[in-house]
Amino acid sequence: MKTLLRTALVAASISLTAACSTASDHHDGHHAMPGFEQLSGEPWQVQSLNGKPVGNASVTLVFPEEGKLAGRAACNNYMASYSDENGHFTIQPGAMTRKACMPPLMAMEQQFVEALKGVNTAVLNDLGELVLSGEGVDIKATR
Repeated sequence: MKTLLRTALVAASISLTAACSTASDHHDGHHAMPGFEQLSGEPWQVQSLNGKPVGNASVTLVFPEEGKLAGRAACNNYMASYSDENGHFTIQPGAMTRKACMPPLMAMEQQFVEALKGVNTAVLNDLGELVLSGEGVDIKATR
């Protein structure tokens, strides 16, 4: 009887340990979606857009108030709105200035604005980067 009880306790212990370590030790480099307090403040400098570095281009994300997003999109300034509902982080681009720049900057700007439309997740990874992603979209920004 004692052997059966001991075996049952060991099995339960192993199952519980495995379940807990799977939930808490699963490490993909991402945390929960950031709140406004984490997003606001200093501008986020976009470092890469869909896996490609932005180089010296000035691409920024600024969260001036909850639900609002603004910044520079390589050439022009933009304004947008965002929502974070039920685990989905979405961005609706709005107004943008209309300055003409060199073709490479204009191309990057177009890619950035299109990428913003496809964002459905926002997380802060272990490196402190803001990662905005969606299907075919990956924007990484740092402070």
